[in-house]
Amino acid sequence: MDAVQDSAEEEESTMHARKPKASCLAVVATLVAATIGCSDVLWDEGLGLTVTFSDSVVTPDQPVLVTLTAMNLGDSVVWGTGSSSCQLDAFVLIGAEERRIDVLRGCTDDLATQGLGRGDARTERWPWNGAALIEGAADTLPAGVYEVVAVAGEVARSEPRTIRVQHEEDS
Repeated sequence: MDAVQDSAEEEESTMHARKPKASCLAVVATLVAATIGCSDVLWDEGLGLTVTFSDSVVTPDQPVLVTLTAMNLGDSVVWGTGSSSCQLDAFVLIGAEERRIDVLRGCTDDLATQGLGRGDARTERWPWNGAALIEGAADTLPAGVYEVVAVAGEVARSEPRTIRVQHEEDS
């Protein structure tokens, strides 16, 4: 009888040990959402993606720090193959077109699977000076207000974040 009771207690203890794991993920997701603002998180297939800036204004002489964060609360997800150091992308919306903004970003020249396992997170940061890749060349955007989105391949994209591009003569 003691063996049966010990077995039941062990099974109950094991079940309780599994609960904090899911609870920890929920707490981490809540903390991330609270830190970056819930309205900025777009969950797609369990993958949350955000884009933030160190300032609300960028100039060619005073870059902002762009931070992209992906958090996976679903099953393992793969969104592509490419550089192991640059797995997330950011695009500025110009009319109906999207242009890359990572013109100052240094990426490793390797080929790796891009994705996250269940419960994993990834953060990438780089400076941005208000330029975008237009027709294969870095071109400073005209002064104005733009929306930027973070992208994980074709799998997920963030809600747009607004930033003002300003030039010295506009100050």
